[in-house]
Amino acid sequence: MGIFDAMNTSVGGLQAQSFALQNISGNIANSSTTGYKGIGTSFVDLIPDSSVPSKQVAGGVTANAKATITTQGTISSSTVATNMAITGDGFFSIQKASGVVDNVPVFTGVTYYTRRGDFQLNANGNLVNGAGYYLMGVTVDPKTGNPTGSVANVLQFQNNFIPAQATTSIQYAANLPTQPNTVAKTTAAAGTLLAAGGLNPSDFTANPLPVGTPPAPYANATVSGAAATGNIRSAYSSTTATGTVALQNNSSAVASTTTSLTTPSARISPPAFSPR
Repeated sequence: MGIFDAMNTSVGGLQAQSFALQNISGNIANSSTTGYKGIGTSFVDLIPDSSVPSKQVAGGVTANAKATITTQGTISSSTVATNMAITGDGFFSIQKASGVVDNVPVFTGVTYYTRRGDFQLNANGNLVNGAGYYLMGVTVDPKTGNPTGSVANVLQFQNNFIPAQATTSIQYAANLPTQPNTVAKTTAAAGTLLAAGGLNPSDFTANPLPVGTPPAPYANATVSGAAATGNIRSAYSSTTATGTVALQNNSSAVASTTTSLTTPSARISPPAFSPR
């Protein structure tokens, strides 16, 4: 083996290991996929052709996918009454709808098989799994429980036993743009937001423009006319009176005018001391 063959053998080994890693990553990514079967990897030795057995050299390697569709998967519980799972061998017979005519699915007649059993009843009474395939089956005698036919058909149940329920609440979410952009309205008055279309930043540089004729602004009002007449009270004025007041130095004296001022007499006694 020359240097070139050795490099090819090394690259072939890297490609085989890369293929195995791809299968592992795919199995991890589909760990929550209903009915998914993991894919294994099998390595195959490549023996080079040699006419002389004593000169045969080591060959390369290649990787092939190994399906595990017959391996039993993990069964998990479900709150949906129509979800099903198969324990052991067996598959669900299913068909894919090719179209819808008058609200009724049309099938191609090709039967497929799956282990995915997350079936739910749709509006037409069919059991459809998460991949969009319709469940098939045969009719059963209600007394004996034995099948009455051998050819499986797409199952359809009468769904009138499911009462309709009015919607009581909804949840929705939306992303609003920072600056809404609405279509301009041709019938809107000039100078309004709808006339230009959208909410433009220039519309908010001044006060919004009124539609129609604006009222007159407020101003000081002046009323002209003649002077007021009638019974008008005259203005108050101060009055000053003059007179004389005579003051006497005893309590019995009488002033010479009609105005008198009486000053009560007071006696001041010296403090008394009592000898010891």
